[in-house]
Amino acid sequence: MNVLQSFKNSLKGVFVNDYVVHKGVVLPPTQMRLMGEKFYDNDYYLNSSLVEGDRLKNDLGVNKSTRMLEIGSSSGRSVIGLVQKVGPIAEYVGVDTKLNNVFWCNNHIAKKFKYCRFVHLDIKQIMFNPKGTVEVNENFHYPFQDDYFDLVYLNSVLPNNIDSEIKIYAKDFIRILKPGGKLFLTTFIEENVPPMTENPDNYVMVCTYPRQIVRFEKKYFIKMFTDAGFKLSNYSQGTEIDTQSAVLFVK
Repeated sequence: MNVLQSFKNSLKGVFVNDYVVHKGVVLPPTQMRLMGEKFYDNDYYLNSSLVEGDRLKNDLGVNKSTRMLEIGSSSGRSVIGLVQKVGPIAEYVGVDTKLNNVFWCNNHIAKKFKYCRFVHLDIKQIMFNPKGTVEVNENFHYPFQDDYFDLVYLNSVLPNNIDSEIKIYAKDFIRILKPGGKLFLTTFIEENVPPMTENPDNYVMVCTYPRQIVRFEKKYFIKMFTDAGFKLSNYSQGTEIDTQSAVLFVK
């Protein structure tokens, strides 16, 4: 028995009922919804997915010819909104560090929506995946070809990354995006603060884990991406989950 099959078998014992059907839409079970307790409510979770779908369609221009890469696809919240609000696109690829997320999404989303696929990438991340085998260093590259995607999407993925890691990611995002391609992300950004602060005091929440929140000063954060070759297209202060800000760059 190979490692993947062994993992699948172990999941059967953990998730006896490993999905929820709500208003005709397949959702992950509550134990796979890691954004907070309010997402345990099926209506709240589905509505948040549909909001993501509206953003992808109306704000980011995702359509049937789009090739989209989502970093941190988790248990499929964004792509559930995508398939509901946009419908078939040229290609959707979700990348996540957690194998159970990738397995669930391939089993419950990719099997039905053939333009979707989910990839496990064991990136080392101090808070969520400290034992990861893929180091974020000068040799890091996502396993995708140059000038391939129209959109790279990161919703609440960067809040736990420091500047040296983000600079590496920015350099690789510019590589895999087509000319004119878009990079959308959310993270903690403020004005009139130090360039980077790990677990800032008296901020959004009391932090008890390493890099639970990494907050950046606005100009400093944007410069990491413009130095990599991006142009700032849009910035929205404090509009996202936990008052994160939304940033849109264009290659």
